[in-house]
Amino acid sequence: MKKTVFLTLFAVMISLSSCANRLAKLEKSDDYEELYKGAIAFYEQGKYSKAQILFEKISPYYRGNIEAEKVQFYWAYSLYYQRLYQLASFRFKNFYQTYGRSQYAEESEYMSAYALYKDAPDANLDQTSSEEAVISMQNFLNRWPASKYYDDANKIIDELQVRFETKAYLKAKLYHKLTTGLSYKNYLEAAIVTIEAFKHDFPDSKYNEELLYLAVETEFKLADNSIQSRKKERYNKTVAFYKEFSERYPESEYMSKVSSWYDQSLKELQELNKTQ
Repeated sequence: MKKTVFLTLFAVMISLSSCANRLAKLEKSDDYEELYKGAIAFYEQGKYSKAQILFEKISPYYRGNIEAEKVQFYWAYSLYYQRLYQLASFRFKNFYQTYGRSQYAEESEYMSAYALYKDAPDANLDQTSSEEAVISMQNFLNRWPASKYYDDANKIIDELQVRFETKAYLKAKLYHKLTTGLSYKNYLEAAIVTIEAFKHDFPDSKYNEELLYLAVETEFKLADNSIQSRKKERYNKTVAFYKEFSERYPESEYMSKVSSWYDQSLKELQELNKTQ
């Protein structure tokens, strides 16, 4: 058993050494036909990092030649299979912009957007790549409405929209959480702004019931902690939030709580009207 494992490892090491030597020799070569064949061979063997090096080396030489499309196309995929998604997206984009009539143009434009999608992080992180992916995927759909990738592209856009929604929800929840800490007064207005922005951007979201409930609570707390000249405006806004909530979610589990803030706001407004 040990002998078999040793022989297997030895064979792997010999193979790796052979590939490394082969690449080193090719990198020093000026025979571009040999370099081209070597790049294709490495690619077909799944040795994408080695293929990438050679495709990059021969790319200027083959510009304008019949093999140029294949060099650029395989170069992009070599990057993609190494999970170098930003670089792959750039190379796929460069391909379809250069070879717009190529048989690979449609696939390249899709893959440029798809690579950005693969590069997109989880919802709690910066979503710049996700935003770029949506724009690129939408541009692809506009240009290729009958594409075989059409359904997949739409699914990806929907998935990324959910990611944006989750990101915005987590942001709103974070600001609300800050209103429960020691320095809560510093975050009340920001929490309201964030919740209202979410409602505007995602009017049909499943999170709107919870966030509108938090808006009533936060606006009431803001009114309660405001200077005298701002109290009336903010209690009125609490009432407005309550009315919106009760109309949209009359059977909500939060109804008793928002009703108590509504009742207290009405009492405060009555007292404020007496002093004016």
